[in-house]
Amino acid sequence: MLLALDIGNTRLKWALFDGATIANRGAMFVAEVNTCVERFGFDRMPIARVAGSHVANNQSRERIERQFRRIGHEIEWIRSSAGACGVTNRYDVPERLGTDRWAALVAAWARGLAPCIVASAGTALTVDQLDERGVFLGGAIVAGYHAMLGGLAGNTAALSVDAGEWTAQPRNTRDALATGAIDAMVGAIERGRARLSSTLAERGQSEAVRLVLTGGSAYRLLAHLPPGAVAIDSLCLEGVAGIARAGEAQVKREPADVQVAPGAVAEPTLRA
Repeated sequence: MLLALDIGNTRLKWALFDGATIANRGAMFVAEVNTCVERFGFDRMPIARVAGSHVANNQSRERIERQFRRIGHEIEWIRSSAGACGVTNRYDVPERLGTDRWAALVAAWARGLAPCIVASAGTALTVDQLDERGVFLGGAIVAGYHAMLGGLAGNTAALSVDAGEWTAQPRNTRDALATGAIDAMVGAIERGRARLSSTLAERGQSEAVRLVLTGGSAYRLLAHLPPGAVAIDSLCLEGVAGIARAGEAQVKREPADVQVAPGAVAEPTLRA
């Protein structure tokens, strides 16, 4: 079986794939990765390969690698590339697209969801445009829900990061914060869809653009988007598994002084 990992800035998610079927899955905070093997019993699972996407710092990646090396597995980290699994990457430097974004795009294409916006709502919100041909045309990165609230609290003396609930007419500061953050994220997603729809119309295409959400805040946004929008928790993990099966994953080590920012990857140095 193939164990797929999705390591972001806050959480580690995993899924054990038996072919294309998820046999088991789980998640934990990245700060707790030193116990991941024992906590989930990876040493007792019938794992043949481990593949992953990693966009956090080097220290967390190295801790995870040590955990799996102790049970006889080297992690194959997926790479963003100019093309994989039927998807074409139009990033200026394809290798610098975050592997989490790349994996989610590959999975959306494999599920037959294109043309679509793939919106990953985690620490950051990424809003990526995938056309009907499987071409990633580009995407935006904005602050995620908690990052937005934290930025306001850190730069405005009278505001707290403690947000309330979304409401159409906020009448207190806590609800105003929650409403503003959600509306900003929804607006970014809807603008992305409008841009992709405009591009398709210029080609004479009338197919509706789907909205595909993933990430920790996906369900927070889903109720505020038009009918037909979907949230798929396992999207990145499905893409990691697909890319690994296609041979686009390698064991690698990045230089110790390179820090990987959300939504981007450093150009890797590979080791055998």
